[in-house]
Amino acid sequence: MNKSWRLGSILGFPVQLNASFLLLLAVVLFAFGGIAGVALTLLVFGSVLLHELGHALVARNLGVYIDSIELSFLGGAARMANMPRRSSHEIMIAAAGPAVSLILGGLGLGLGTMLHSSLFAWIGYTNFIIAAFNLIPALPMDGGRILRAALASRMEYVRATDLSVTIARGVAIAFGVIGITTGPFQLLILAPFLWMMGTQERLVARMTTSARRYQRGDVIDV
Repeated sequence: MNKSWRLGSILGFPVQLNASFLLLLAVVLFAFGGIAGVALTLLVFGSVLLHELGHALVARNLGVYIDSIELSFLGGAARMANMPRRSSHEIMIAAAGPAVSLILGGLGLGLGTMLHSSLFAWIGYTNFIIAAFNLIPALPMDGGRILRAALASRMEYVRATDLSVTIARGVAIAFGVIGITTGPFQLLILAPFLWMMGTQERLVARMTTSARRYQRGDVIDV
């Protein structure tokens, strides 16, 4: 489902809704909680939007143009039009999203305790889960980008990408096994996505190094 609709913009970043997000809402509505489930899903995606906004703001400050923030069945993505120029920049951009989620998690739990609100506490725990899940070292997730950038400061960018993709494929296989044996069903959808996106990351890395490469955090034009 490649069809997307623009919802508006936040701080200058266009926000788009992928058609697959509507499929997610339909699945939740009819199979996982009805209207209440849909409302909770929208709250989760509010947190996801703020997570992606963290990526986008840091990227803009580091000279990386963000084409849009897109929400879809599998979550959100801040779509970069150009790659970070330094491995340290990629680490900062990738880490910004989980950092926002951790802050939101702390605020949620704090407000939940102060106001004796189970809803705020749930939002807090949900954001901690979002942060932890995104830090799994599997490209194109945040943890995978941090891993790739850390490796790229010590080896060739393509080699760092290949090693990170190998790890991501191991995670994808684990997701598939877990999804089949114990659930949740989303892991079955995410597993092939990780595998395919890893292949795409390898292609992008080779295209990128035709013009430039990382070397110990510095950019060398070739």
